[in-house]
Amino acid sequence: MSFIEWLEKYNTGIPDIDKDHQGLFALINDLHDKVELGSAEASIKVTIEALADYVDYHFEREEALMKACDYADIENHKAGHRKLQSQVESFQDSYERDPVAFNMTDFMAFLTFWIESHILQSDMAYVPDVSRHVERWIGR
Repeated sequence: MSFIEWLEKYNTGIPDIDKDHQGLFALINDLHDKVELGSAEASIKVTIEALADYVDYHFEREEALMKACDYADIENHKAGHRKLQSQVESFQDSYERDPVAFNMTDFMAFLTFWIESHILQSDMAYVPDVSRHVERWIGR
């Protein structure tokens, strides 16, 4: 069983965004598995780096989509992204400085809360506006 399971409630109905979100779930689960299996610090570091990079990639794609659709609340959404990126980077830096003292339990709890609240609250807020634009593009 996965540490964090993809459920129907996370579907935005926007295929590229859902694919990105599933990728984030996969990376979080991979990190959890590596920690549980006692993988080497270097392997865990690589996964944390991949997760941080994927967060950046996903946010760029999401922001481009919101911009293309003239989403009215884009600036607030982007501000939330910057805050989350900063938090992930802070955890990443902390792990790199001292993997032994790093609190992985706190990091995994943060990731779980973050991914759920990001999708179910922040992202679902833009879905109606973006979906209307996506439907128009597909219908062309």
